[in-house]
Amino acid sequence: MRINRAAMDVPDYQNLLTGHYNKSQECRTTRPSGTDDWLLIATLAGSGRFAAPGGAMFSSPAKIVLIPPGVRHDYGTAPGAGGWAMLWIHFHPRAHWHEWLSWPEQWHGLMMLLDVPVNQWEEVESCLWRVHGWAISSQPHSRDLGMTALEELLLRCHSTILAEQSQTDERILRIIHYINGHLADPMSLASLAESVALSPSHLSHLFQREVGISPMQYVNGQRMERAKQLLERTTSSIGQIAEESGFGPIYFSLRFKQHTGVSPREYRQRRWTATSTAN
Repeated sequence: MRINRAAMDVPDYQNLLTGHYNKSQECRTTRPSGTDDWLLIATLAGSGRFAAPGGAMFSSPAKIVLIPPGVRHDYGTAPGAGGWAMLWIHFHPRAHWHEWLSWPEQWHGLMMLLDVPVNQWEEVESCLWRVHGWAISSQPHSRDLGMTALEELLLRCHSTILAEQSQTDERILRIIHYINGHLADPMSLASLAESVALSPSHLSHLFQREVGISPMQYVNGQRMERAKQLLERTTSSIGQIAEESGFGPIYFSLRFKQHTGVSPREYRQRRWTATSTAN
């Protein structure tokens, strides 16, 4: 079936189309039948108004609206807002993305709104700009890099949703976020406890209750997963991987073999052999 792009008011494109607007109060976009793709709109400043038969929804900074295919578009600058700075992304998702597009916050069954926590907005906004930057770039592989950045964005949004659903203690979420971003740095139970104003014993009890393992077990597990990723995806030396994963070079090979049953070198060779055979 031939798609009427003119009626959609969206040009033909490959996978990804983005834009950044700072709209005046008079701005309004309507597409009665929606589009054949997904539309993500992130508010950077000001306020946007999204209309539907049941009323209107408003989006303020650090909020993201996701509109599925075939859903009516009727949005513009909110009355009295004085302006609306937003970044929009039209996209056709890759097959394995659909689970990440099932956002729970639905409004009249039409649009989904995600309120990004303040402590996560900087990283989410960085993803948004990288998606946009690659989408408008003419560099080699820019389209694929843009889709990769969009995948990261959707994963971050989905992680936020899962965290809200799990109702994990905010202090534990902060520690997990810190650990995952500082695996190469020295860490101890005492330093982690101090970062959230808890005693080491209280942190151990709370972390065990929320996560199911002790804080240092989590640290070591994440470091081991990081080491595996680097062995599989890079040509870095074993010593460099040990350092980047937060392990001392002397004990890394021993601990890795205790965890996996093989040495780091054997693990890398097996994974590379498996990958080359699959291809």
